[in-house]
This record gives sequence, C-alpha cells and structure tokens, in this order.
Amino acid sequence: MSLTYLRVEIMRQVRDPRTLIFTVAMPSVLFLIFSNTSSGELGGISSSAYLMVSMAAYGSIGAAMFSASGIALERRIGWNRQLRLTPLPPQAYVLVKGTVAWLVTLVGLLLVYLVGLGCGVDLTWTRWLESLAATWLAVLPFVLLGIGIGYVGKVDLVQPVTMIVFLGMSIVGGLWVPVQAMPDLLAQLARVVPSYWLGAAGRAPLGAPGFGVEGVLVLAAWAVLFGGLAAWRYRADTTRV
Repeated sequence: MSLTYLRVEIMRQVRDPRTLIFTVAMPSVLFLIFSNTSSGELGGISSSAYLMVSMAAYGSIGAAMFSASGIALERRIGWNRQLRLTPLPPQAYVLVKGTVAWLVTLVGLLLVYLVGLGCGVDLTWTRWLESLAATWLAVLPFVLLGIGIGYVGKVDLVQPVTMIVFLGMSIVGGLWVPVQAMPDLLAQLARVVPSYWLGAAGRAPLGAPGFGVEGVLVLAAWAVLFGGLAAWRYRADTTRV
C-alpha cells in the first residue's frame, strides 16, 4: 500500500464537508437529541449507554460505506484507468479506499463516545476502550460492502443503493428502534443482519448479554460474503478496462 496515496486520500476526506457532517458529526447530534428522552435500563445496560453504542454503530456504517460513491465516480471519470498507468499496484487503490473508510469510522466513533462521556455515561476506562475497539472491528464487513457496491454500477445507481442499504441495515438491525420493542418476526430477522451484531459487539463489553460466538460467526460470514462481492466486482472491472 502506498503511504503517499493513503495520505492524499485522507486529506481529500478531511476536506469534504459531507464526510465530516453526515458520517462524523450527525451520529453525535442524534445521540444528544435522543439521550434527553432515555432513562432507566435497556438490554441489560443503562439506556444512555445503549443509545450511545447504537448511534455510534449507525454512524460507523455510513462512514464505512462512503467509499462506494467515490469508487463509482472515479470509475466513471476514468481515474482508475489513469492510476493503472502509474507504478501504484492496482490492489493498492482498493486497499487505500478501504483503509481510509475504516479510519473515518474511528473518528466518528471517538466523537460519539466523547459526547457520551460528556453526557454522563458512566463506564470504567477499560470498558470504554473495549467497547470502542469491538465496534471498530465489527464494522469491517461494512467497509468491504462499500467497496463492493462501488464496483457494482454507475454512480447514479450506487448512491441510492448505498443509502437504502445503510438505512435499511440500521433500521432492521435495531439501531434506531431497540430489538426489544420490535415484533417477534422483525426481532428474529434482526439477528441475521450484521448491523444487529455490530451494535451487540459494542454493548457486550458494557455488560449486555447475547453476543458470544454466534455474533462472531455471523459477522465473519458477512465479512466473507461482502469480501467476495468486492473481489468479484474488482476483478470484473479490471478485466473490462
């Protein structure tokens, strides 16, 4: 992976207000809004901690998938073809895109957790770090999904598909409405999608039950599936060009 190209991509995202507003700042704003209406316990932990992790997971999905529209746009304008005329290895382009998306998720997660700390979420420092690390690792399947979607079609199609998947995963996975408040059928469906286990991974270090081996296996399965999609579409695009 080219560190120079990685630095350039990071600077591009830092200068993009849409990234800073919608994938970094927005989850923190939503947590501030909803935290004023929450009290008591939910899912075995305080409702404020539960909501904090949910909003952090919600924001991290959007940040992880933001590379999709960028890849699609650069494919349309021929930037990928131009890069193939340089010494940059073709795989480095995909690796850099995924790395930058993953780093952006960390920025959003840190901000939500800092806001949670300021709003009185009371945890030991080890639980703060464990929850943050677990959520950051669990979002990797969505980084792979963003890359795969970016290679699926044109930018006009990729943008709405990304938004639909982003919002759909967030809602079905119980990040907007707790699974405990869902009808039985939706609650069972939630346990199949990776967004549910993304939230569960972040709550597990806080004392919430129910993650365990099942959560690891489901996230790993989705990572393999999304990684296969990304690899397939990348090879198809490279062959076509």
